[in-house]
Amino acid sequence: MPGAQLRINPMMRAALIRPSYCILILITGCHMRALAQHRTVECDREALVALEKKWLRSEHRATELDSILASDFVHPVVTGDLLDKAQHIHFSSTHLPPADRQNHFDGLKVRLYGDVGIVNGLVVTTNDKGEEVRRTVFTDVFVYRNQRWQAINAQENEVRKLESP
Repeated sequence: MPGAQLRINPMMRAALIRPSYCILILITGCHMRALAQHRTVECDREALVALEKKWLRSEHRATELDSILASDFVHPVVTGDLLDKAQHIHFSSTHLPPADRQNHFDGLKVRLYGDVGIVNGLVVTTNDKGEEVRRTVFTDVFVYRNQRWQAINAQENEVRKLESP
């Protein structure tokens, strides 16, 4: 009959639509896994440099640190203690630097070993006059998990000039 519409009962409609959704979810999941497997060394380097910059900008903000640090993060400190993620976040967010201090990187070296990345570099701290007040050399270790890079270890040392004999 011209102009007649095909009537499908609700049970039949659900039976037709449900497999379509399952196929869509399956294709999307496979596509996302395929994208994750096609990481490049250059993209990973860029991601780690961006993460280091984010960390430096927000090193005293608990929410940001929580997203950067892995659940098994460890930070060996000068006292000989090994701070876990919660301890590191608590210390960093409650011990703020003087307001007139700014930090910037002076060189970063990124090395990649599959799903592990190691970043070495220097952080230079200056005052409002632009005078250097401190240099810190650091090593951060990252792992690629759950489709993102996460810090699992951080260690830094203050740079000091040694006096000549």
